[in-house]
Amino acid sequence: MHIEELKIDGYEKVVRCEDKATGLKAIIAVHNTNLGPAVGGTRLFPYASEEAALTDVLRLSRGMTYKSSLAGIDFGGGKSVIIADPKDKTPEMLKAFGRFVNTLGGIYICAEDVNTSPADMEIVYTETRHVAGLNKDGGDPSPFTALGVVESIKATATKLDIPMSKLSVAIQGVGHVGWYMTEMLRGMGTTVYITDLRTNLVDELVSKTGAIAVKPEDIMTLECDILAPCAMGATLNDQSIPALKCKAIVGCANNQLAEMRHAKMLQERGILYGPDYLVNAGGIINVFFERKPQGYVQADAEQACRDIAKTLTRIFDKAEAESMTTAEAADRLAEQRFLAHRVQMVG
Repeated sequence: MHIEELKIDGYEKVVRCEDKATGLKAIIAVHNTNLGPAVGGTRLFPYASEEAALTDVLRLSRGMTYKSSLAGIDFGGGKSVIIADPKDKTPEMLKAFGRFVNTLGGIYICAEDVNTSPADMEIVYTETRHVAGLNKDGGDPSPFTALGVVESIKATATKLDIPMSKLSVAIQGVGHVGWYMTEMLRGMGTTVYITDLRTNLVDELVSKTGAIAVKPEDIMTLECDILAPCAMGATLNDQSIPALKCKAIVGCANNQLAEMRHAKMLQERGILYGPDYLVNAGGIINVFFERKPQGYVQADAEQACRDIAKTLTRIFDKAEAESMTTAEAADRLAEQRFLAHRVQMVG
């Protein structure tokens, strides 16, 4: 196994690993540990290049610092990526990844993410104890992420002065989180439009919940109250924003804004934006409660996920009062916490 450290300004530690015996190619990025160990999922994806993988892991790890800070939990920000096609994933590769994580001595704790699962983390756990989201603890974080997103949608609906029974939500991507969101929203009488490249999932969810299927190419321009991006990031960009026909955006996808300036574009169009790293913080909140010394209490984790709505309302109010975008307001609140903690530690 060959491990190499990469010097990246603004990051505490970035390391890449290649293990020819198992086919593992991975990068771990630790952005900030002021509040505690860096915690973030392990994304397995067939990136077009190592440069693309590095860009993704750096962006995601920074987002985790802000996410944990704004969620009020004592974790820092980190992320890892494995450069591979999901069909090539093997137990040997996951074990090698566990050994890679273990070399960092606990400053980074991994968990499931895109194309990895709690079962995969159980395999990683055989080589390192620095793993969260295991089946024996909180397990799959998707229901908790979905809970936080739905509570955020409810807070946004209140801001828009639309009752949940009259609300329409368009969900782009019905993986685990989008699936739970659809079930929860339909239970409130909300009209839900769904799309996914996996049409079998869409058909099953339509049959189960009464959601309305939409073609993938039509979801971003659908006329609705709230658009919920729940697939890959950077969907809010120069091309998509002018064509939007929604009143607000509240979804679980990471890095929905292609660039920070796109928050201003949304504001200028009168579209209310729920900052994604707050809205989707339910999963990391659950991980935090898993690791409490007194043991895991699911009800406490669920309540903390519901409290995301209070923070989102605070952000809406701050942005309005101080004439800034909601993305800027979220960043300022997050920075107040993790930067202040650093000053206390140093001082």
